[in-house]
Amino acid sequence: MKRFRPADMTEIYALRADTIDYFFPDRKDEIKSWAKIAEKYGDDVLHLMCGTGEILVGLAKEGFNVTGIDLTESMIYQAREKFEEEDVEPEDLIVEDARFFKLGKTFDFIFVSTGDLHHFLDKDDIDKVLGKIFAHLRPGGGVALELFEPPENDFKRPEKRHRPLRDTPKGLKVWKLNRSSYHSDSQILEIVEKLHVDEEGEIIESEYDIQLKLYTKKQIELILDNSGFENIRHLYDKDLSGKGHDSWIVVAER
Repeated sequence: MKRFRPADMTEIYALRADTIDYFFPDRKDEIKSWAKIAEKYGDDVLHLMCGTGEILVGLAKEGFNVTGIDLTESMIYQAREKFEEEDVEPEDLIVEDARFFKLGKTFDFIFVSTGDLHHFLDKDDIDKVLGKIFAHLRPGGGVALELFEPPENDFKRPEKRHRPLRDTPKGLKVWKLNRSSYHSDSQILEIVEKLHVDEEGEIIESEYDIQLKLYTKKQIELILDNSGFENIRHLYDKDLSGKGHDSWIVVAER
């Protein structure tokens, strides 16, 4: 049995790239929700921290011109595979850090899904990401961030087993165990996760720590306002928030 304990987020997501989609339900309704938000601004869409590209493929099939950026090469590889399988074309799929990308063009709509913005723990990093988003939005363009609600109280939850929400290919068995804690003084949600993959008898187990910085609505409004965004508002959508966590979308414009 192989065991891994990655040192940073790039390694964590490289290990998860082949299995992460199995732990999401069918995303057709979620894709339609993103399309509904995006269509108010235009056809050129950028998905930051796009992961395996499942949402992007769906938006491309809805007629959008889509570009995806992710720091993890194996995630972008999976995205390319998905586009080929669905016989649709992205504008581009790029391995790049959301804090430092420079594409030389602007977009009508830029979004970050699934709470991925929470991975940036330092405000300086958040400001860098939002600065890049602002620079790559056309005037009047829109940004949308899916975020998690901070819990009302501190907690420390015991380990829980999670099975796939979709059918896995024959010969592949996968599940994960995680335990979590929240600290209101730092607003950090910490998740310790163990991923178990059994592919035709070859077993790989990995363990990794994930820390997420959560924000209240007032805090994220102030951060967006300080980054130059206007018309800040909050949306709730059952097709986005029905994934096992309390999430909402904050939308703003350049």
